[in-house]
Amino acid sequence: MKISIYQINTERDSEHYAFVSLDKMKHLFGSTEIKSELYDKVFCGEIDCKTLEDVYRKFNHDQPDSYRGRSLSVSDVVEVSDADNVKNGFYFCDSFGYKEIGFEPEKTRDISTPDTIAVLYIAAGEAPQVKYIKPELKDMQQLVGGYIEELMPFDDEVAIICNEEGKLSSLPLNRAIYDESDGKRGPMLDIIAGNFFLANAPYESENFESLTPEMIKKYTKRFQYLETFMRVNGEILAVPIKPQDRGDAR
Repeated sequence: MKISIYQINTERDSEHYAFVSLDKMKHLFGSTEIKSELYDKVFCGEIDCKTLEDVYRKFNHDQPDSYRGRSLSVSDVVEVSDADNVKNGFYFCDSFGYKEIGFEPEKTRDISTPDTIAVLYIAAGEAPQVKYIKPELKDMQQLVGGYIEELMPFDDEVAIICNEEGKLSSLPLNRAIYDESDGKRGPMLDIIAGNFFLANAPYESENFESLTPEMIKKYTKRFQYLETFMRVNGEILAVPIKPQDRGDAR
């Protein structure tokens, strides 16, 4: 069957529609009208599925390499445009099954095309988030706020791209970087000042490429906590700030 998948972009979702079921949407917002302008088109193509439940399983457990989104979840919209067993239309992924809905794809932003890559963006003072950018110098410079510097401290072919003048410009300290080239955390190499992102950097390629879903999961966990830095006995230490440290735990 041929489908497209649309997911809410949380950066544009100021009212928090993402991951909300239709019943809860009705309760919270008084309407089940789908706000198409909040969505990004994250996939378009032919897949080996017969039903919408097949689609759900595939995009949670066996995602195509070209997929640009997160695991299929509540509030996502699946457009069926050619299938033997499913009527063409737009289907809202609800708490239980799918509901056919009205949807305006012309209001969405298309990030399913191959001229963008998936990177893991880590802004100072914030949790990691996936962004889709064009792998062009001006776009990368815009993301880090200046001239770029590439670091490759990991065992994977994953690069850190940061602002090369971050410390000179007194940008806020963000995350510590360690020597992890042998698969284990070694000594601290540096502290990244300012915003940075991670991209797939195959040794045989001259260009950055999309992080795989496995890389995104691994490095989201690696950089999930904010860090504060202190000097102890002449050594600089990075201390993770976990939710309970901020008084969020109940």
